[in-house]
Amino acid sequence: MSKYSRAFKCAVAKQFLLGECSSYDLSHTYSIAPPIIRYWGKVFEIHGSDSFKPHDCAKNAQTKLHALKKMWTNGWSINHTSAVLNFSSPGTLSVWLKQYKQYGIQGLERSRGRQPMSKHPFIKQKSDDEKTLEELKEELAYLRAENAVLKKLEELEQEKHRRTKKKRT
Repeated sequence: MSKYSRAFKCAVAKQFLLGECSSYDLSHTYSIAPPIIRYWGKVFEIHGSDSFKPHDCAKNAQTKLHALKKMWTNGWSINHTSAVLNFSSPGTLSVWLKQYKQYGIQGLERSRGRQPMSKHPFIKQKSDDEKTLEELKEELAYLRAENAVLKKLEELEQEKHRRTKKKRT
């Protein structure tokens, strides 16, 4: 579902094309960016009452490639090509162009299913036999510090418990 209804887009495009208001005036009135209003005007100018009708713009890579080739052979801009093809926004064609430049025809294929999860490198723990003397000393120091912290925490909890008991009596 689009953000703006078909009737609203047509009404704004008519206002723009009739010269009642500039794209900037309409942008302040409706809180829409001026380039979007100009694009709607271009689509409405080309297609008239058939503008902004929902349709599947491309189901496969061949139709996407055909749209890109139409743009290249005629020397049209992305905006003009999108308007001629009656796309809801020129961003659709921009995405296809980027995918085609990056991945070729495979980039235009529709990817099915979820994206695979990235594989995080699994760091295997060394056994004590494989560790060097220095690594074992570091681990021992870490475990002693951890043990001291836990003992101090337990001591503080017991002290707090004694204080609350003392206050009650």
